[in-house]
Amino acid sequence: MKNAKGAVLILGASRGLGEAIAFAVGQAGFAVGVGCRKSEDAEAVSARLQQAGAAALPLMVDVTDAAGVTRAVEAMAGWHGKVAGLVNNAGIIDPIARLSDTDAKAWGRLIEINVIGAYHGVRAVLPYLSAGGVVVNVSSGAASHAMEGWSAYCTSKAALAMLTQSIHHEYGAQNILAFGFRPGVVDTGMQSKIRDSGLNPVSQLPRETLLKPEVPAKAVAWLFDSAPADLAGQELDVRDAALKLRMG
Repeated sequence: MKNAKGAVLILGASRGLGEAIAFAVGQAGFAVGVGCRKSEDAEAVSARLQQAGAAALPLMVDVTDAAGVTRAVEAMAGWHGKVAGLVNNAGIIDPIARLSDTDAKAWGRLIEINVIGAYHGVRAVLPYLSAGGVVVNVSSGAASHAMEGWSAYCTSKAALAMLTQSIHHEYGAQNILAFGFRPGVVDTGMQSKIRDSGLNPVSQLPRETLLKPEVPAKAVAWLFDSAPADLAGQELDVRDAALKLRMG
């Protein structure tokens, strides 16, 4: 199944915010490449998307494997023909601990997934993006605010914000639009881990105050559908009043 809007690859689409983004992008009329580390997750989410009327292609992809990410992009391009963009949502929060208590391998693993994995996605998709292509890097307020116990996560999101700026700096003139999108505090499995840690004020937030994944997911779909060039290269926050007004 093809459509004029093209296909969007969602990396980290197995559950939570990633799955919600896949549905929102599909509902906006885009075909969806469902990128998950486990094939059964990709198949399950794709099946639910197809039942909802969206075109979906299951893609088993580990973002730390550069060749594997490239193969996933190639498969999506071969399936649809037109690549509209990429969402870098794959990410982890562990290790949650004060710096001196962290495991070096776990700290490096987070950087490998959250930063290098996003780089792999961007590098693979850029050759397929024409003018108007969109890259959304799922960012966080942690990109600009240090939080106790989150040294690896905050560092990764700060690096991701600079990756967004680099895409804009190098490819903005070709009308390839990159956005850093901050979804707020969303009710996902990651937030369960944060609550269990008991570290920093975010862990103390009552669950009922957290955003449902569908709220930021709709904002991501809006970025693809509207492609607001004047916002490219920036960090956008779902809670920003001006952005919400513009989205309607």
